[in-house]
Amino acid sequence: MTRLPFQCATRTMISAAALGAFLLLTSRALAGGLEVSPTTLQITSQQSAEGITLSNVGDTPLHAQVRVFAWSQKDNEDLLTPSTGITVSPPMLQIAPGASQLLRVIRSTSAPTGGSEQTYRLIIDEIPSPAPLPSTGSGSAGAKKASGAKSSTALDFYMRYSLPVFVGDTNDNAPSSLTWQLATSPRQWTLSVTNVGQTRAQIADIAAVLSNEERKMLFSGLAGYVLAGQSRSWTITAPDAGQKVVRLEAMINRKVLPVHVDFAR
Repeated sequence: MTRLPFQCATRTMISAAALGAFLLLTSRALAGGLEVSPTTLQITSQQSAEGITLSNVGDTPLHAQVRVFAWSQKDNEDLLTPSTGITVSPPMLQIAPGASQLLRVIRSTSAPTGGSEQTYRLIIDEIPSPAPLPSTGSGSAGAKKASGAKSSTALDFYMRYSLPVFVGDTNDNAPSSLTWQLATSPRQWTLSVTNVGQTRAQIADIAAVLSNEERKMLFSGLAGYVLAGQSRSWTITAPDAGQKVVRLEAMINRKVLPVHVDFAR
């Protein structure tokens, strides 16, 4: 998940990027008062819209805003650009405690036919509720009581979710469209992959399989997406010199598959 700058005076924001490994294995995300389901959206060529449910599991009213960005990759970086390729309704939400709100994600352009899928990200920010009006108590004492109702050292935490949205049809053969390279050194390995297919590949849990079939995790959790036509690389700690590695594996689009590389140990 990509994190965008977000600041609010005297408040602290938590990015949902910290939940990457959790989101990889579940269809729901939960933190603070805001729950989002699902955490990845696919709009097929036969659909014009899909839905995401935002729920307030806290005990106070929740406010959120939703923004749409086109998602691309270059030089091993994720790039987000404001876009109207899809729209959301409503873009601003107020959700009562214990309530839910359906967010409609609507395709604004023609569906891809025979080309690469379109990729977007929805940035969902939980935002501060409007400040209550000061108390009208008598004299300055009443105003002082209202302004001091909350400690100046208290921290409020607001969540940000960055949800991938894919427009187009899925391709179960995406892993066969990946080409891998491995550069080794005594302490670090650099694993690179190029996606020559037309749909994304989600990479996670990169592991080395030793000669005794023991699996040694080299990268735990979500490594990232490789969008169609793009390349990514990761630097990982090399296995100990005494460990004989016979092959590499990774979770690719939620399936554990071999990573086809040539290396000498």
